[in-house]
Amino acid sequence: MKTLFANVDPEALNRQTATTSSEAEKRRVGSGAVKSMDRAFVSIEDENQRLHQQLLSSESIVELDPDKIIPSFVNDRLDIEGDKGFQAFVDGLRETGQKLPILVRPLAGKPDHYQAAYGHRRLRACQILNRPVKAIIRDLSDEELVVSQGIENSERLNLSFIEQALFALTLKERGYSRETISDALGRKEGQRLAYISILTNTASLIPDALIRRIGPASSVGRPNWEKLGALIQDRKLSARQSEILEDLSSADLWSKSSSDQRFNLVLESFDQSARRKPDVVEVSVAGGVIIAAKRTENATRISIPDNRLPGLSGWLLQRLPELVEEFQQKQGKGSGMT
Repeated sequence: MKTLFANVDPEALNRQTATTSSEAEKRRVGSGAVKSMDRAFVSIEDENQRLHQQLLSSESIVELDPDKIIPSFVNDRLDIEGDKGFQAFVDGLRETGQKLPILVRPLAGKPDHYQAAYGHRRLRACQILNRPVKAIIRDLSDEELVVSQGIENSERLNLSFIEQALFALTLKERGYSRETISDALGRKEGQRLAYISILTNTASLIPDALIRRIGPASSVGRPNWEKLGALIQDRKLSARQSEILEDLSSADLWSKSSSDQRFNLVLESFDQSARRKPDVVEVSVAGGVIIAAKRTENATRISIPDNRLPGLSGWLLQRLPELVEEFQQKQGKGSGMT
């Protein structure tokens, strides 16, 4: 709260409160409409009094060793140092100093160690500059900590869609309600709960590791992330997709690409792989009968001509559990398992 009212003069706030109270008193007599307005002024007076008390009793700002502060247990930033504006942020903090404190809570069982609720960029910048970080220390529950992050998120416009989505999904998996997640993202108005569902549904399509490897992709919105998710089954990369990703990330182009460009490389490569024509394998059996097998990235489909080999497909289905067991036993022996 002190950060929100750092420039407020307490005496001026007292005068404002007194003025508001006087005006409210003058409006206590009159018609019903005037009385209704009077109640509104009283409400404003109460709010001013509350803010005034918070200002007078706000926590003090202390300087802490930034190396004794760990990040929030759920981070809303995928890559702080990869942000193009972060170096300018560090340079500005070096020249003008830290203007706003961060918020931390004490770490249980570790004296003089803390966990950040918000201010991760300021914390990282102070670590890089090897200077103390200004902070407010407050006892916070886990829920209070993540909701406190909404203070920054509500004022920050550059969180990408996927950063919001992964942050929301992480909180959902920890059991937090949509209301709490919405507060933690600083969303207070509109279809906020529906938006949280959109975020979590999208993030649940894509492996966490893939998102982090791509990065925030600030120019990539929901439709393209959903398109990428549609190419992935059960939030797990197929063997072919894993191979594609390793080839991409080991190339020079990947290291020179922005996060947005890395996303496009992955999407295009996965999409081309999905569109690849299936491999067709033909097996000739007794009597010159051909059994065809179509292999795609995720499945193999076997076609048996029932008119040429009647009863074979039914027999195979009956034997399938036994054949699978035999296959698994051979796989176990091959890997040295007993």
